[in-house]
Amino acid sequence: MKTIRRFLSLAAPFWWRNNPWFNWLLLAAVVGFSLAIVRVGVLITDWNKTFYDALAAFDGRAMPVLVTEFLVYIALVTGFIACGNWLRKVLLFRWREHLTRQFQQNWLGGHKHYRLQLTGEPDNPDQRIAEDVAMLSEKSIDLFKYFIMNAAKLGAFVEILWQLSGVQTFTLFGQSITVKGYLVWIALAYSAACTLLTHLIGRKLQPLNVERQHREADYRATLLRVRESAEQIAFYRGETAEEGRLNSRFAAVKSNWRGLIRREFYLESFSAAYLRLSMFIPIIATLPMYLAHSMSFGDMMKARSAFSNVQDGFGWFMDYYKRIIEWAAVVERLAGFQTALDEADKAVRQPENPNFDNPSVPSPACGGGLGWGQTPDTPAHSVSAETAPPPQPFPAQAQEREQISDGHVGWVPAGTHAVADKANAVGRILESDNTDAAKTSDKSIRPTPDVGWVSAHQANQSHTDGRSRPTLQTENLSIHTAEGHPLLQNLTLAAAPRQWLLLDGRSGIGKTTLMRTLAGLWPYHRGHFQVNSENVLFLPQRPYLPQDTLAKLVCYPAAAPQNDSDIRTALEQVGLGRLNSRLHSEEAWHKILSGGEQQRISLARALIARPEILFLDEATNQLDDASATELLSLLKRDLPDTLVIGISHQPPVKELFDRREDLGAFAAQN
Repeated sequence: MKTIRRFLSLAAPFWWRNNPWFNWLLLAAVVGFSLAIVRVGVLITDWNKTFYDALAAFDGRAMPVLVTEFLVYIALVTGFIACGNWLRKVLLFRWREHLTRQFQQNWLGGHKHYRLQLTGEPDNPDQRIAEDVAMLSEKSIDLFKYFIMNAAKLGAFVEILWQLSGVQTFTLFGQSITVKGYLVWIALAYSAACTLLTHLIGRKLQPLNVERQHREADYRATLLRVRESAEQIAFYRGETAEEGRLNSRFAAVKSNWRGLIRREFYLESFSAAYLRLSMFIPIIATLPMYLAHSMSFGDMMKARSAFSNVQDGFGWFMDYYKRIIEWAAVVERLAGFQTALDEADKAVRQPENPNFDNPSVPSPACGGGLGWGQTPDTPAHSVSAETAPPPQPFPAQAQEREQISDGHVGWVPAGTHAVADKANAVGRILESDNTDAAKTSDKSIRPTPDVGWVSAHQANQSHTDGRSRPTLQTENLSIHTAEGHPLLQNLTLAAAPRQWLLLDGRSGIGKTTLMRTLAGLWPYHRGHFQVNSENVLFLPQRPYLPQDTLAKLVCYPAAAPQNDSDIRTALEQVGLGRLNSRLHSEEAWHKILSGGEQQRISLARALIARPEILFLDEATNQLDDASATELLSLLKRDLPDTLVIGISHQPPVKELFDRREDLGAFAAQN
């Protein structure tokens, strides 16, 4: 029943929401064609009696009509099968498309594709979206279709078999026993016994199939990793090591396969015997009546056909046992993936930290700040060994409590009215870290909010009192590793437009992790921060270059503009003008361009996007010092109003920054 509940949870959005009437219409048509096939089967069963009786009587004059009638039945069945299968394929792809988009959006939404890697991601989410979704739609529709067909067969042929059985009287242990419809009871008893034996033999197939998908995906992922890292492996002369790793992955596949085929051997041996006996049992059961001349040869053939269909109806579970097991394995994998995504969603909705007294356990949304790009679906975690002091209130402003549009409550400055301007709202305000708020003596002053980045409307409202709020601000921000070890503690800084702020410190101190926190990616933090802009760009150390046209690559993640002149100019400025002739060529650019050239593409993105805030995480570390200095000087000249927050270990690059913040002063003492 647990599998059924999980399946219904996965199926509900497609079948019950967003105008599903067309889906139900397609399903009804598929079932309708299946029932039409059953109806023709009943007519063929009646035809069997007439044909074999004529054959037994050597009635040659009846043969042309009977053959023509049979050909008509075959034509109808062929048409019903072809039309039903076509509609079935349309329906299953519609369902697959819906499930694929649902999982894609859920996986990518709120940075969950990244956050799940931090908290223990289910194995091979790519396979679950690409393959398991397709298998779920196909197997679910097929199992339902054949269940309806077999149920219809059972209803249609039970009456025929019951009538052919007549009333039989047996003597058992001196007692006379009268049985009506004995062929029906034989079919039922035979199917029930075989179904029970099938389950006992094949019940271990489900965990074996789940493990098979897991091991096959691991082997495929290792092959993909070798392909993506071909150059590095070749430099290391690591082919032997990779072959050993691949052999190890394939050995796991082989081990599982052996267990699977051994169990399937038992099941298929039993199924083969079951099917052969199914053809023979009705002949044996009706032979006494035929020899007693109470049943014609045609009746005997009709009874055999009806018995086979009734037995199919009773034995649906046994006939489709293997498919049911495969379907159940797919449901379990997709339900596990959905559960992991739901848990990531729940993290942002936790009102308080259940592990507040245990700093080693990361837990969600207890005083965590929201970073740039976070949505209501993005969890904000916090880990701390001590209670942070309450933050200072906004100057000269009373605070009021407002209900945020997603149902969460947060502290916002009076007059900002974040909810009133939903069209301009691009961020969300989380509940503040007010663990000590109850202890504050001034009840009219509330703590400042844990804010990630706020809307342009809020930013404009904040200037009405004549004060200029900083573009970036952190206050008592503490950052931890996923295991709960502190990196930075009580970081407080502010930066305004036009500044170039260098985040400096030794390797491993937490500079990149701070960047991830400000981007809204790193959930293991407490305190609060503000990024007051809706136009922010992060350039990581390793640029992301999807396989697409060069024009779209340079504008990523925004859409490429209709006019290519800006893109061509940007490529010329970063020293890649030679690529202008290939602007609309879709190639594997991450393999064609060197590391330094990829970073030039990344800097070209900044020239086109013209962000208000630009984060550079060692964005030039694969360029020589002269080229790096030249390119960043270009950014400084062309983006004069942009606030740039950077990390770099290149001394000439560091000199371009007009302000330096040594994170060593905030490093945790381990």
